[in-house]
Amino acid sequence: MRAQGAAEKLIAFELEGPGIARHGNPVLGGGEVTSGTLSPCLGTGIGLAYVPAERAAVGSRLELDVRGKMRPAVVKQKPLYRKGS
Repeated sequence: MRAQGAAEKLIAFELEGPGIARHGNPVLGGGEVTSGTLSPCLGTGIGLAYVPAERAAVGSRLELDVRGKMRPAVVKQKPLYRKGS
């Protein structure tokens, strides 16, 4: 595993529109949301998900299935907050 690297990585994401992803929501192309909520300081839906390693780069675009609707999201740098907010 050390030589090949991990098959999946835990990433932080931010939704690019309405909706709140929740535990168990699938990520299109592979992966699953582990947690999600509405960020009071960012004013948008955020969360964590396991995705294939090749899709884990900051800035990568994702599609999440949130209660039957596809929601666009983008991989963000951790942590997901603004200091002082």
